Amino acid sequence: MRTFALITGLVMAAAPSFADTIHTAGGKSIADVTVLSEGLDKVLYKDGRTERSIDAQNVISVVFTDKPRAMMEADGFLLDGDLGSAAIVLDDYVGAILAGAEKERKKWAPANAAWRVVELRQALGDLPGVVSAATRVIDNYADTRYLPGAYLAKADAFYWNEEGPKAQSTLKNFETAITAKGMSERWRMECDLALILTNDGLSATARRTALSGVSGRAGSAFATVKNRALVAQGESFLSEVVVSADKAAQNVPAALKVFETVLKDPKADDATLSGAYVGMGDCLFHSAAKSLDKDELKKAALAYLRVAAVYPEQSRYVAKALFYGGRSLDLMGDDENQDRAQKLYAEVYFTFPESNWAREAKNFSRR
Repeated sequence: MRTFALITGLVMAAAPSFADTIHTAGGKSIADVTVLSEGLDKVLYKDGRTERSIDAQNVISVVFTDKPRAMMEADGFLLDGDLGSAAIVLDDYVGAILAGAEKERKKWAPANAAWRVVELRQALGDLPGVVSAATRVIDNYADTRYLPGAYLAKADAFYWNEEGPKAQSTLKNFETAITAKGMSERWRMECDLALILTNDGLSATARRTALSGVSGRAGSAFATVKNRALVAQGESFLSEVVVSADKAAQNVPAALKVFETVLKDPKADDATLSGAYVGMGDCLFHSAAKSLDKDELKKAALAYLRVAAVYPEQSRYVAKALFYGGRSLDLMGDDENQDRAQKLYAEVYFTFPESNWAREAKNFSRR
């Protein structure tokens, strides 16, 4: 699978000019500039001959075009869909820089490459690899805009590897860094949100109350944080339905409303949008699976499969999306859709062989 953000960068790199593009949290882009550095507080760039800056907290991504050789080599592997080899190339490049065996004239490149390794390990579902790569960013690039993301990625990987206490400890360290480095309120809210999401001691109701507090504080000023909190609220509603089916009549419509709210707002990252589409699919599937309403099953399948098609790097959601996309098509009953479902089941257990969804998929496979 190819990481969408990285492939986008490759497409931009094919352009004849060597101008960089900065994508902002407000949904706008600053194009045809040359990025000089990506600090913890500011991203510096040249617009023509004029040096300018933008708050780092408002930068979602930067697409670089004039890259070091190793980064271009990694891009080549990405074009072939080989995320593992791309990660190894970038890993070696960062290692050589840190060991002093190689020098880099582009100030932004080593930290960017180190962060890309984190993203690639996330896309591969390599949780120990995420922890290792994120730790390297924290230890060596603490003055760059990648520091907050590294703390959050490390905590997230610990949590999904069933190491909740380590996740909480990592986030407590992040809290300390936020205060020590005078980071913006956005990162304090991100940390508060992560502390809620990695705390399994909270009941569903208590979790939603805490999430509501974060989304309220974030408001329109930090819409990406607000929307991530909203998706978590929707997922909390659905988690109660799994435990107690009698909550479905109230919780499923409430969850659907939350997911629809997020999807109407473009100010959300890929992980948030993936969660919202899977959540919407879950709501639609829950009702349609009982009535076997083909129109609703089709809507559910489209919501699920959008995640697999548009956000393939979101490994946490893709396996589930493929499985339930298959179930939605299977329940439609006609031969064509059932054949499509079988292909999706096969993709789940070949691509995600160690996941619970792979085991579920095999139960419905005719092979």
